Amino acid sequence: MQNIINRFSWDDLKVVLAVGEHGNLSRASEALDMNHSTLFRRLGAIESVLGLSLFLRRRSQYVPTVPGAELISLAHRVEDDVNGVLRSITEEVRGFSGVIRITTSDALLYDYLVPLIATFTDKNPKISFVVSVGNESANLSEGQADIAFRATYNVPEHLSGRKVGSATWAVYGSRTKWTGKHAEMAQLGELEWSSFSHSLSKLKAFTWVEENIAPEKVRFRGNSILSVAAAVAGGIGVGLLPCMHGDEQENLVRISPVFAEIKEDLWFLAHPDVRKSAKVREFMNHCIQYLTDERENIFGIVP
Repeated sequence: MQNIINRFSWDDLKVVLAVGEHGNLSRASEALDMNHSTLFRRLGAIESVLGLSLFLRRRSQYVPTVPGAELISLAHRVEDDVNGVLRSITEEVRGFSGVIRITTSDALLYDYLVPLIATFTDKNPKISFVVSVGNESANLSEGQADIAFRATYNVPEHLSGRKVGSATWAVYGSRTKWTGKHAEMAQLGELEWSSFSHSLSKLKAFTWVEENIAPEKVRFRGNSILSVAAAVAGGIGVGLLPCMHGDEQENLVRISPVFAEIKEDLWFLAHPDVRKSAKVREFMNHCIQYLTDERENIFGIVP
């Protein structure tokens, strides 16, 4: 086996890939800028070294065998890795440039991402951003976005990322109605509420309201954190909101203790292939460092 490994090279893998992609020696030899007869001998020598037939010869068509298909798949992966490393090296030498696409919620954009992007673009003026706001989960595997910034307690297995903090929740009321007042837990069921629509049913806050507040007490439903916060600030009952948002709003006041059972972890997520991009890695590292340095101010806790 070691003898085979020593005699097999990346150039051999490129030969197998070219024949597999083009399906015959004529087109493969053109792609490789190699003489037809030379390519024929090279392929024969590779199969001899491996002791395997990599292609079935059918007239002018070369059809991969199972071992051939496995080597072609390996060649694609190696090619992708090499190209990814070369792009990263080029970006790091010439400076980061291009577009980073992010999907997030309105509240996370408002409370976190805007300052993160602003501080990053100050240092990287050739980077631009496209941000999609919504509460649905973007399919990072299909390239709908490079990065997802989400509050979640259930990270998909196919994604990689970093947890950067936790969002705690409490009940808020409008400052005009609730300044200097406090709502006891026993009172909450007697109050009118603003809450979330079923599109946000995955939120623990949605579940808590559904289980503890009578439906007729819910006078407003919104499909985003900002819409519910606006309703509460406008005097439409009280509502469960993330403290990171509610504490910063002039028209809101916290009227309950933090709910220990309602907490969402904050994650920067990306598909493993996307994280090979130098600019994406650089931005995620910037965000993580910024949130770590500002943890006390942002999350209200000491690092």
